[in-house]
Amino acid sequence: MDIKMKDSITKGKLKISFDRGGAEEGKAHRRPYRERISLTDGATERLVLESFPHAANLLDDRLFAVYYQDDSRTEEIDCTDGNAKIRIEHPDYTLVREVSMDRILMKGNNWTAENADNVINFRVTLTARKKLDLRAIEDKWNYMIPKRESDTELEGPLDFVWSQRIKTFRTDVVSHYNFRTPAVMMQQNEIFAGIIAGLEGITEEDLAAMPLGMDLDVTENEHPWFSYGGIGIRGVDPDQPCEAGHTHIVRGSDKSFIQIHLASGESCTYCYSIMVSDEKPKLGYRRAVRYIWERYSAYRDKTSRGLAENIRFPGIFTLKEWEKEVWDKRAVEDYYTYEKNGRTVGAITGKRQGEWFSRTDYKHDAWFACWLQELVTGYGMYRYGEKTGRREWTERSEQILDLILSAPRTKGMFPVICYLEEDGEETWLRDDGWAGYRNEFHTLQMSYTAWLLVCWARSVFPQRRQEILDFCVPYGEFLARVQHEDGCIPSWFDEEGNPSRRQFRDFNAETAASAIFLLELGEITGREDLTACGMQAVEFVERYVRPRQRWFDLETFLSCAKKPFSFYDGYTAQYPQCNLSAIFASFAYLKRSRITGDPAHLEAAQEVLDYLLLTQQVWDHPGIKIDTYGGFTVQNTDNEWNDAREALCAILLYEYYIDTGRWEYLERAAAAMQDGFQNLPYENWAHCGYEGMQYDSSLLWGCGIILTAAEYLDKKMGMIFADPSKEKALGLWGIKVKEACFTDNELHIQAEIPQSLRTDEIVFKIRGKDTEKYRVFLNGQSR
Repeated sequence: MDIKMKDSITKGKLKISFDRGGAEEGKAHRRPYRERISLTDGATERLVLESFPHAANLLDDRLFAVYYQDDSRTEEIDCTDGNAKIRIEHPDYTLVREVSMDRILMKGNNWTAENADNVINFRVTLTARKKLDLRAIEDKWNYMIPKRESDTELEGPLDFVWSQRIKTFRTDVVSHYNFRTPAVMMQQNEIFAGIIAGLEGITEEDLAAMPLGMDLDVTENEHPWFSYGGIGIRGVDPDQPCEAGHTHIVRGSDKSFIQIHLASGESCTYCYSIMVSDEKPKLGYRRAVRYIWERYSAYRDKTSRGLAENIRFPGIFTLKEWEKEVWDKRAVEDYYTYEKNGRTVGAITGKRQGEWFSRTDYKHDAWFACWLQELVTGYGMYRYGEKTGRREWTERSEQILDLILSAPRTKGMFPVICYLEEDGEETWLRDDGWAGYRNEFHTLQMSYTAWLLVCWARSVFPQRRQEILDFCVPYGEFLARVQHEDGCIPSWFDEEGNPSRRQFRDFNAETAASAIFLLELGEITGREDLTACGMQAVEFVERYVRPRQRWFDLETFLSCAKKPFSFYDGYTAQYPQCNLSAIFASFAYLKRSRITGDPAHLEAAQEVLDYLLLTQQVWDHPGIKIDTYGGFTVQNTDNEWNDAREALCAILLYEYYIDTGRWEYLERAAAAMQDGFQNLPYENWAHCGYEGMQYDSSLLWGCGIILTAAEYLDKKMGMIFADPSKEKALGLWGIKVKEACFTDNELHIQAEIPQSLRTDEIVFKIRGKDTEKYRVFLNGQSR
């Protein structure tokens, strides 16, 4: 059989070449088999990725020894119609590499979805010829576009680098416990490249036999590289939240990392895809976000086993079943009132930190902060009362409003945490005393609270608009006074209104929270000066945060994954970042777009949102007890799944759908809302990345905020929402729409309705001006 030394397959602009390797004259070692991925226009080629140094690298039971393929022979390279199969024989194993430009490859053959033009798919199978004990088997690729020597706050070695987990140690890896958006990406100029994990069909047993992971390094060698495959891993001790080490999952050299064991004749397989394309500078991740969501949501639709029940409450499958549990039971139990200045004020106790900062440890604490937030849960209470016609809930919401409006003020600033002491007195804190500085005013906390107050003035208690604005305007004017010329707003202030800390004084991403408040306040008051300050704050984020994605907020450094403010990952050339500030920025960019009506501003808003969406979970991890699809993680230096902030993201994504019409955003919103139910009543799940650590962080940062998102979307979308312009429909509260058919005046919906909802009236909402013309049929029955 005449086998060419080189062969290739091409689809569109994408080409992959296979170099058979072999003996080289004058050299002792054989040239290894290699693969190269290029962009081509037919006349010229641009090399983007090259396998390093072999297509698959094996680490055996010796200390980082590599199975060099000097003794291997490439026996077969078969290229036909966009597909290739390569068989490599080694004295210890046979390696089969399958490559496809036409279809997604997975373990087994039951998933044959059509493939994107800019994606190449791989399936790698290693069959042992003798007993093998391996630390790793992974495909490693060099990114061949030259990097820069510079590494500044605004310009790095590459224009863009992203992984779900960055490094403190060189041995840190992105393990399968970090696979939210399971990809590693790099871009220089217009050349984007990303490696995407192929997780379809993966079971818990598969991950135990071969832990999947990704690795990358930008600065180690001449060329940056990334890899994917089986990697033996271990958590670093001490393995508890808030203690050094709990965030790290590492590879290593001692025998505990030898986790892949094959007897003679046994095989292991891993699958992945590589995306390579010409993109606008720094924005290739947006194509990856679209592709990964479409791919994994399609797979979920085809393989979903239906609704997953709440693990703490067997038999409960939907948020709808939680309404009475949360509002009529837990909220009633946790709600307290007292008399102040002739009014009854109230709050839902956070039950947090009283033993540290309360004089009497009375456990009656009110929170108006970036996590626990009375105004968010209070809004859900208000909507529940409005929907059910129960006035006591709207009254309780107004009592929460009265409490924050009674907070003492200093130069427009105000404290955000109030402890009601056992003797009836109040102890107010200016900031969170655990992840902040309790004696200093914090603009993130104040701006978030003030923004919510403005929203309440618009849509909750408009009759009290002037009273609310009398509270908010002095604070807005304070922000205008202290804002830097570049738009930055310092984070912490003393009682004289002076910046109190060098950290976050001249740079932070918390400025985004002040931006959304100032834009809302400027619009509702007609104060163009305040609107201009908000615009300037957004521009600060655009000019100084986004170039290297430095999403610095209190949680990035002061929360569970504590680290120095100077921390930087010099291995992957990435900064620590938290999506809390990205959430606020996404709101602010959208508000700017709505104020200006500028299409460029709406496009920039989507760029920020799509970056945030890299922290949304796209698969159901088989080793974690809850359904993780659709939830959100937190930051790139911590590991928790399904954090309560997904409630804010659900609301955010709905608002982006309204402005863009992008159906994907609505799908993501519904998934985030439903997945928040999975970890209730906990704040998040699997805090260290794997099972074993979660805790109830109060109604405010758990059940309350998740139900608030559900009440918000319920008012906007009902239980089934249809968009005639898209000819699509979507279910909430656990309803799954299987098919939607539109005619000129009829809408036919086929849907799976949970048993617990079959006695309820199914509320339909249809987007558009002519919604009344539609007659709706649900599962063949007229509604």
